[in-house]
Amino acid sequence: MPALFSNVYPCRADQPLTGSDVAGTLAEHGVRVGEGTVFVDTPRVAYTQVSDAEHGRIEADPAEFEGSIRIGEGCYVESGLNPAFHGGPVRLSSIRVNERPAGQIRIGDRVVLQGVAVVAYERVEIGDDVMFGPNVTIMDSSGHPLRGRGQAGEAERTTSSPVTIGDRAWIGAGAMILKGVTVGEDAVVGAQSVVYEDVPAGCVALGNPARVVKQL
Repeated sequence: MPALFSNVYPCRADQPLTGSDVAGTLAEHGVRVGEGTVFVDTPRVAYTQVSDAEHGRIEADPAEFEGSIRIGEGCYVESGLNPAFHGGPVRLSSIRVNERPAGQIRIGDRVVLQGVAVVAYERVEIGDDVMFGPNVTIMDSSGHPLRGRGQAGEAERTTSSPVTIGDRAWIGAGAMILKGVTVGEDAVVGAQSVVYEDVPAGCVALGNPARVVKQL
């Protein structure tokens, strides 16, 4: 049987918020937000419980996700329609599979996010002073096993591997950072790149699949 899903949304698309209202609402639902962080329009934050059908449906319990998402100080979180670039809401999703701990999202200080999607089954860690172009996707899991979709134990067989993005990295528009990847400090990832291997510190990587093309 296919896996079952249950969601809690601290910020909902049909209840737009602005500025301090966003930070306050997130804090009420267990999201840690640092001082001086600015929100433009409403991000989409989700706590998602995934359970194998043979164990019965597990409802998403916000208490199990307390502190799983942390946003540092002085960040800029852009979820509006920027007139200069393609964009959309920032999406932060913490996933809990069966009885495992909820996925952790750690965003450092002074990070710029523009329509970025982060999905954490285990851990996604973003350093300080990281710049994201619009519509970047970061995932520490494929979200399903390679084989046996819809069969017993599908959720439990879903694997993950942490993603780390170092301080002062710059991730270009539309890039995808996949599970197990470390992007080093001061590295640059080109627009539309698909990154499934580590990018060393101080290097430029681009393409699909991304390859290092330059040492800064």
